[in-house]
Amino acid sequence: MSTSSPEAVKKLLENMQTDLRSLSMECKKKFPPVKEILFTLIPSDFPALKENSLEVVQPFLMGCGTKEPKITQLCLAAIQRLMSHEVVSEAAAGNIINMLWQLMENGLEELKLLQTVLVLLTTNTVVHDEVLSKAIVLCFRLHFTKDNITNNTAAATVRQVVTVVFERMVAEDERFKGIVEQPPPVQGNTNRRSVSTLRPSAKDAYMLFQDLCQLVNADAPYWLVGMTEMTRTFGLELLESVLNDFPGVFLQHQEFSFLLKERVCPLVIKLFSPNIKFRQGCSATSPAPVEKPYFPICMRLLRVVSVLIKHFYTLLVTECEIFLSLLVKFLDGEKPQWLRAVAVESVHRLSFCQSYDMKQHSTKVFRDIVNALGSFIQSLFIIPNAGNNTAVSAPAGGSGSGGQGGAQGGPGNGGVSGNLTTQAAFEYRGTWIPLMTVSVQGSAKAT
Repeated sequence: MSTSSPEAVKKLLENMQTDLRSLSMECKKKFPPVKEILFTLIPSDFPALKENSLEVVQPFLMGCGTKEPKITQLCLAAIQRLMSHEVVSEAAAGNIINMLWQLMENGLEELKLLQTVLVLLTTNTVVHDEVLSKAIVLCFRLHFTKDNITNNTAAATVRQVVTVVFERMVAEDERFKGIVEQPPPVQGNTNRRSVSTLRPSAKDAYMLFQDLCQLVNADAPYWLVGMTEMTRTFGLELLESVLNDFPGVFLQHQEFSFLLKERVCPLVIKLFSPNIKFRQGCSATSPAPVEKPYFPICMRLLRVVSVLIKHFYTLLVTECEIFLSLLVKFLDGEKPQWLRAVAVESVHRLSFCQSYDMKQHSTKVFRDIVNALGSFIQSLFIIPNAGNNTAVSAPAGGSGSGGQGGAQGGPGNGGVSGNLTTQAAFEYRGTWIPLMTVSVQGSAKAT
């Protein structure tokens, strides 16, 4: 049934009358001002209801202002019902968000607040600009409360709201698909005034994504005013989600391509810096202590890199070359084992011979990846566990070179004295094949 059908409107008006009567009973003694405004005439048709939504929601906003739990719950439920029928105007939506903000600051009905914000943003498109940013900040702030249930619910709400913002932009692009309107490219430094060429939903998405980059970089946001706390791990998860789910936005809009080149890529390279400098077992002897790689951030960074390479390598040829070179460095034997494993997970699907190695003056990325993977695999046989001195027992059987059979654990000796080997090898169809030696920077050379 449509929300504007006669049956739906009739049902809505009946529910509103019930809500107002219940509110009147609750406010009868303690809150006379709320009771007095309840008897305002309610419009009897849908267009008039939407046109007068500012007056219609006012009693429920005043009820929320009492901060009485029972009254607040009743009013929030009534407001959600109005929003789900799309009878809330832009001005009324602004007043609703302001009231929700007050309730958030007082620590009241936090789960209901998140639910109300989500209903407002998913059923209506009237919320834009500062009102939208305030609603998003409200969800972020509830994510960093001490209550685990509120924290997790707010995290899920933030993810959904971020998705909604970009879905609105995609829908907006579809509506204007037939109109030839190519905005000029953004020039100069990142500046929030540069979004003047964007349509309303695209502007909201741009400002949100730009501020996510700001927050991950530990800088003050331009648009999400009121943010008091943010973690890099959560911010990187949101960036990855947007880049992975909406690649067309960044490929089709020059403003968003600009953000990729000027904000996302430098941010990723900066955050990768500790991982590049760190050498396992060398930090104690170095003159200045080197920051250790942090697994939660490193893992999410590599996910972002994988998405950038997968969707945007045609747009970010030079940047992807840098990212791939970094991945090769992470496979180095001096890196922590977990970092090497995560790097392998990121490169196992990638092959860029045509984009890099086959071009005259380009870095031989594909060659370096193959060499680094070879070195990584060899090191797993030579040193099974980083930091563990237990050696590998050599396999028995087959034939080997007579002079080196004892040193390499060749099958000619039927084993190795002391169960130790100096070089790992494969036995293939009766032939003893030593592994290649591991050299620096991931290059592999035959012995």
